[in-house]
Formats: sequence, C-alpha cells, structure tokens
Amino acid sequence: MTTYAHCQRCGRWFKTGIRFATAEAFENSKIKATSRACPFCKKVTPIEKQYLRFDEIRIDGRITHTEGKYFP
Repeated sequence: MTTYAHCQRCGRWFKTGIRFATAEAFENSKIKATSRACPFCKKVTPIEKQYLRFDEIRIDGRITHTEGKYFP
C-alpha cells in the first residue's frame, strides 16, 4: 500500500513512492533516512519513519492509517 510523508513546512501529506504490503511490515521496517522535496511547497522534507503514514485498504473497503511510531 501507499506510504505518505508529512511536510514539516506546509503540513501536507504527499506520496513517497515507498510501498509496503501490510501495516505490520511498515511497523516492523527500518527506513534509512533520506529526503524528498514536497510537491506542494518544494521544501526538502526528511523521509524518516516518524514523519510517515501508511494507508491500507481493507477487504471491506475501509482505509486504515498507521503512522510512524514517534509522530508528534
């Protein structure tokens, strides 16, 4: 499923291109720190687990969100 990053400047969420099969895989992963430019404000944003959100579409069509363990 899709992983989003939280821009520290404008506060919007944007797709990172990082994909996980399940929320459990996201929670158990270790993500090497990198950065990307926010497509909305163009500020370089750290791609670290505490700034990420993982969206999973369940069989019943509901979307669940799992955020990085240290998201403020």
